[in-house]
Amino acid sequence: MTPLYRVIRHADGRDFYDGTPVTLADAQVMLNDAILDGRVEVGSFLHVETDELLIQPPEADPGLLNAS
Repeated sequence: MTPLYRVIRHADGRDFYDGTPVTLADAQVMLNDAILDGRVEVGSFLHVETDELLIQPPEADPGLLNAS
């Protein structure tokens, strides 16, 4: 079963999307469109949390996001 995400937030807590559940692939397309439109900084990326997706800024270190 493909995971679905209803909420996508910016790392600072602002909502990016809250609606019909989408796949990770659909969320990536939404992020790419937002980058193209200038609404999100170039180099931002999605981080998968348990029940939501977070848009991390380009300066975030993906290797440190899951470190505890």
